[in-house]
Amino acid sequence: MDTDSDRIRLSAIGIVALSLFVALFVRLWFLQAIDRQRFEVASASNRLREIHIEGPRGRILDRNGKILVDNRTEMVVALDREPLRKLSPGRREEIFADLAETLTSQGVPTKVRDVQKKYDDQRYAPQERVPLLEDVDERTEMFLLERGSRFPGLVVERRAVRVYPYGPLAAHLVGYIGEINETELAARGGKVPGVTSTTSTTMPTGVALTKPYYVRDTIGKAGVERSFEKYLRGTPGSRTVEVNAKGDMISVVSEKPAKAGDDVWLAIDADLQNTAEQLLEAKVRSVRGKIDKDGNPLRAPQGSVVIQDPRNGEVLAMASYPDYDPSITVNGISTELWEQLNNPDNGRPLFNWALQGTYAPGSTFKLFTAYSALRTGFITPANERYYDQGSYKVKGCNAGKCSFRNAGGAKLGMVDVPRSLTVSSDVYYYWIGDALWQAKGQLGETAVQDGAKQFGIGQRTGIELPAEAPGRLPTPRNRRELYRSNPKAFATDKWYTGDNIITSIGQGDVLVTPLQLANSYATFANGGTHYRPLVATAVTRPKDPGVDPAALNNIVLVHRFEPEVLGKVPFTTEQYLKIAQGLIGVTQSASGTAVKSWRASPTAWPMAGKTGTAQVVGKADSSLFAGYGPVGSEPARYAISVIIPESGFGGDVAAPLAFRIMKPLSENRLTPACTTDQTARCDADLARQVAIVSGDVGSGGPG
Repeated sequence: MDTDSDRIRLSAIGIVALSLFVALFVRLWFLQAIDRQRFEVASASNRLREIHIEGPRGRILDRNGKILVDNRTEMVVALDREPLRKLSPGRREEIFADLAETLTSQGVPTKVRDVQKKYDDQRYAPQERVPLLEDVDERTEMFLLERGSRFPGLVVERRAVRVYPYGPLAAHLVGYIGEINETELAARGGKVPGVTSTTSTTMPTGVALTKPYYVRDTIGKAGVERSFEKYLRGTPGSRTVEVNAKGDMISVVSEKPAKAGDDVWLAIDADLQNTAEQLLEAKVRSVRGKIDKDGNPLRAPQGSVVIQDPRNGEVLAMASYPDYDPSITVNGISTELWEQLNNPDNGRPLFNWALQGTYAPGSTFKLFTAYSALRTGFITPANERYYDQGSYKVKGCNAGKCSFRNAGGAKLGMVDVPRSLTVSSDVYYYWIGDALWQAKGQLGETAVQDGAKQFGIGQRTGIELPAEAPGRLPTPRNRRELYRSNPKAFATDKWYTGDNIITSIGQGDVLVTPLQLANSYATFANGGTHYRPLVATAVTRPKDPGVDPAALNNIVLVHRFEPEVLGKVPFTTEQYLKIAQGLIGVTQSASGTAVKSWRASPTAWPMAGKTGTAQVVGKADSSLFAGYGPVGSEPARYAISVIIPESGFGGDVAAPLAFRIMKPLSENRLTPACTTDQTARCDADLARQVAIVSGDVGSGGPG
């Protein structure tokens, strides 16, 4: 019995031992044969580190090849932590103290704790160099290079940064770049350098794998820099290094050079942009500090000018004042500076007023009301004429505001569509607004708004730039919706005849952007083709970056942006000619609201347009002008809008400025834009322009 029991126990032990050995051998086989590749990748991940090198961004050029945004090489003092990590903490502290004292003596105030903080910065991979000082001068560079042995781990290297040859020219249009934030990085499948594996990070749909983003990379934050990021961003390079178990670098395994991004060609003309910006600034300065006829101060807190080609929608100039110098953003913006650039008391210099500012259009809106009246059939040859006796009384009105007057109570006599635009008869459009509302049963509640909407009023133009405002086109429906969402902000949810009347002259809740206004007048100028404003025309890649970008045999076309038609505004020939005749009369007729302004700065060919004066309670009037030219024997090539809030009558401020800009353009004698090394000439030009525009003669009327 004992012998049998021993045999059974030995058999059981043998079976268990055999099972363990089988399991061990199976696991070893699995590791060697099945999971070998995964462990080899993991081993390589522990052994290899990929150091990210950001590629230089592409350039931004004007339509003629002038470089508006370029790159320059700056010197950066950085810490290479590999040799420093091998030193004792005490020795590192001595080096940091010596370095801080030395830099301070060279005119670069530096504290020991700042150096230590950079060394400890966990955002940088162990093998990645940490920037300590940016944009150091040549003297400091040479001083540090000569003392390399004294400061182990201190390196001086070059990197590409943005440079602006024309200073603040077109700053709002080109925009600026900054360090990528967490949200932007996540949206682009970004990664932290040095801590991921050597395999590619999975990128979201639509993001190019050839241009991955990393922590601390730069990215377009505004303007063209943001909208055309996918073209402007360079292709990153990398340096793969081998490290030991402690993380110390052993050798450089491979290097892949970074590649520059593509160049973006804009539709703007730098010389025209410069003229618009200089004259706009001069006009604003000449107006500020004066008092209007009602005792209101002319603050003119900002202003904008937009010039567009009606034939294809290209934006030829977009000026916004006040402006800023984009070079201040190169190495980041401090909180204090950011607040200054967005401070309303400073005019919010970072704000693109041409794109983001919204204003009551005043009488410039009358083009759309006239079109609505003709389109609906309300105005016919039989009833087109109306006697303007200076005021208008709403039919059947017995309560509330029943009477509306022309500016100054001017009696303009018998008017029709052309003359109503030329002399800017408010009464004529009060009559239209009242009549269209009374006929809402047949024409609908939004007869005026439907006509304006076809020109793009109350909606974004679709320009490929960020943060565009849509403006506002009030209707009975959205009045009710707004009241329901916030009853305390509105007295009523009802739409009255008076609302229709003031809407018909571009007052009340109507708001437009300067770009929207220019685009709508461009639509009329070309006969009704509504284009999407075109900000860029092409993307190219230089064969030789050192050659003039305007040399067409040196570029490879990457992409061309074609004009895009958003819609058509239908006119009969008679309808179009009636409105066109009225707009031409504004500048060419003896009774036109902008004739004096045009004669003071006559363009080489006749222009058409409309002055506007938007009234704001408790403030000075806002001045507007929208127009186009040439008119007559050749198609219009330019449409322009000028808006300067709290500056006075449209015929006295905005219209003269528009003609000051258009005159040299029409005569092909634009003053070349100033580069940053020509500031003396630019300052002299600006002083001369201020003196000139201060003496401009206006129409003397509201427009």
